[in-house]
Amino acid sequence: MESKIFAGIIIACGVFIIVCIIRKRPDIIIDFGLRACLGTAGIYLLDLLLSSRGYSINVGINAVSFAANGLLGLPGFLLLYGLAFYYSI
Repeated sequence: MESKIFAGIIIACGVFIIVCIIRKRPDIIIDFGLRACLGTAGIYLLDLLLSSRGYSINVGINAVSFAANGLLGLPGFLLLYGLAFYYSI
């Protein structure tokens, strides 16, 4: 029961923060969305290019890579490929 109350409090706080951000600065949400979508498209295209050249470095498209691209932009994109390269060695 306590875990449901705790989860409800976290969700309510998250919704409150998102509503405040949207009301004050909607450009932050738009920037996040653009960076996330372009970064995800970049991952897809670079994975396609690398696999056609025979390299085995793949970065999967999932919620974590979407969030990393959205929050960090190009550094997040490079971070994902840096980690994929590091763990492929």
